[in-house]
Amino acid sequence: MNPAPRFRSVRFVPAILLAVTVLIPVSVTPAAGQALRTPLSQDLLDLLTDEISGQMAFNNEVLLAGAPWIRSESEFTDTFWESEHIVELARGYGVEDIDLIRQSSERTFDYPLEAEFWLDSPQRRLVARLGADAALVARGTVTSDVAGELIYIPPLDQEEIEAVLAGRAGTDWAGTIALMWSHARGNVARALDAAGVQGVISFSSRDRYLDPGQVVYSSGTYGQENLKLGFTVSWRQWSELLEDVEAGRHPMAHCTARVEEFPDKFETVWARVPGTEPDAPGVIFTAHLFEGYTKRGANDNMSGCVIQLEILRALTHLIESGELPRPRRTIHFLWPNEISGTYRFIETHPELVDAWSININMDIVGEALRLNNSWFTMSECPNHLPSYLDGLAASILNYVWRTNDIVYLPDSPHGRSGGQFFPRPLVEKNGSTDAFRFYIHRATGGSDHLCFNNQSVQVPGIEFFTWPDQWYHADTDTPDKSDPTQMKRVAFIGAACAWAAAHCTDEVLDGLLTEVAEFGYSRVADRELPRALTMIEEAGAGELPATFERALNLVDFAVQREIEALLSLREIYSGSPRAVSAVDARTEQMRLFGRGLQEQIAGYAGVRAEALGTAAPRQARPTRRERELEAVFPTMTEAVKGRVFSLGDFEPFREYTEAHPEAAAETGIDERTLRTVLNYISGERSITRIRDSVAAESGQEIDLEGLYRLFEILKETGWVSW
Repeated sequence: MNPAPRFRSVRFVPAILLAVTVLIPVSVTPAAGQALRTPLSQDLLDLLTDEISGQMAFNNEVLLAGAPWIRSESEFTDTFWESEHIVELARGYGVEDIDLIRQSSERTFDYPLEAEFWLDSPQRRLVARLGADAALVARGTVTSDVAGELIYIPPLDQEEIEAVLAGRAGTDWAGTIALMWSHARGNVARALDAAGVQGVISFSSRDRYLDPGQVVYSSGTYGQENLKLGFTVSWRQWSELLEDVEAGRHPMAHCTARVEEFPDKFETVWARVPGTEPDAPGVIFTAHLFEGYTKRGANDNMSGCVIQLEILRALTHLIESGELPRPRRTIHFLWPNEISGTYRFIETHPELVDAWSININMDIVGEALRLNNSWFTMSECPNHLPSYLDGLAASILNYVWRTNDIVYLPDSPHGRSGGQFFPRPLVEKNGSTDAFRFYIHRATGGSDHLCFNNQSVQVPGIEFFTWPDQWYHADTDTPDKSDPTQMKRVAFIGAACAWAAAHCTDEVLDGLLTEVAEFGYSRVADRELPRALTMIEEAGAGELPATFERALNLVDFAVQREIEALLSLREIYSGSPRAVSAVDARTEQMRLFGRGLQEQIAGYAGVRAEALGTAAPRQARPTRRERELEAVFPTMTEAVKGRVFSLGDFEPFREYTEAHPEAAAETGIDERTLRTVLNYISGERSITRIRDSVAAESGQEIDLEGLYRLFEILKETGWVSW
């Protein structure tokens, strides 16, 4: 994953918004030394600060992923080591509601059990051995024993590949083992196999000069007639081997590997902190325990697993000791195989989809920020699943930043006088004193939160993540790159977010409404409003009327997203008259804000029209067909919800498209747009509204009749009803 960041650490109310409406609540920044505002009380924040231990999380990371190692064969028929120990640790913390779920799979996987790489000449020496070099064997390698001269093959272009395949290259590579800049795949692998090459030795690293000893887990197209194996060594080792070859020493290599096939399986640990309203939507944490079975990274992702475990431990202890009440809503914790295991868990527990209000996913979160040259990041909920979670998480992130950095502003909280001290430090004795840095960016995929944001699950999910990661997917992803201080901060952020969502009393709701609304105002000002104004600015006279309509739709889409984020609080609030009134008032305020933006767009379109010497555009009235389809609200059927995660995997739809190959052309909707359309099916959005939302998000015109035809097909095949 490589998220595209959008820095957002300091909240502000842009002047462009203040010109539109006087109803925006301006944040009162605390005076120096005062507590920063969050939905939670300072007493509760202090309680979490004192209880949560980044050092305990770090110690568990060392225990569970202290170094990369090769699994014993018994783990493939019994229980994986990590699964068993996560359960043992949790039970040792007094957690009673925890299960280890074992499920079979139809698939198999290959796992390397032994491998050695020797140089037999110019002097015999061991280069690498699997037990000491966990990333040595490239995926795709088969059991083999090959020996031959080590040669260097530079990168091949397409013409050279074709020449080798046709026997016109004049190469003398038969029986050799090749040093190459990357592993052989596709046509390159076919060419090497045709030329008789037995194996490839390559290197793979994130930055070979920063850490010349690291090896990134790799793969290639091996197991062919001649080309049997691929080994990955470090840049230092590879460059020394290349020196030997280039110096004409004719090194002879001997490579052996034993790779066995095993039945795949799913092992998922699932724990709960039960709430007093167990049937109402709660919170689910995810942190993947496995990403395949070969790679075991301390930060990716044992850090997420142990931080999640620390949140579970801390909340369990505080509740059992009476320092915290039992939350109203249940808090779930899931440790799955990344993505595939999460989908399998949801598929076998579809009834739980309605038991979750939000998902908080932790993936690569324990890194020392300064050491990794990193920022802590948050991936928002996607546009089609607006949620209070974005504003909630932003407020807690901002709290940690403002209290764990030296912010050179006169209204910033300060620590003790006479030096550069954090105002309310979240640090560990054996951790760093790095300042906390974060940014928030638009929704991304690549980890387990995408399973919850999926079109048939629709539980809003965010991801906490650290990037860049200099040791990402490498054998050097070890605990020395982690930071107990950072782990404490991340556990605090997760626990505070979960508690506000799971125990949203009327007092918590008051602050939460403010945070969600202010985040929404800032987001609209940062993204859609400038885009809409730029569209009008760039429109010519003939384009202005249509561009005006698109700009209006875009800001309407943005404001509607923020209204839905506020309304999502209905899932977790108390339902008291006070709570209902408070949410209604804030949503009405956001609607008035939207009207002000519409007026601003119209006013600027008039200015642009005058500059172009043309008439000011007017908003078009809805057509009769638009009004008709405004009354049609598609919703997913029970056969789909939480059970089928891709329309392409839905057998009735697949059979229909095979029998009616012309169907896609009739709708005029391409694959990418189709995925976006499916995301917006909620039961609360009409077909006309879905058309407008997809047009705003994609920037493309969507034919309403084509969209209706698509929904007819989806209804006929059982994906939706209305």
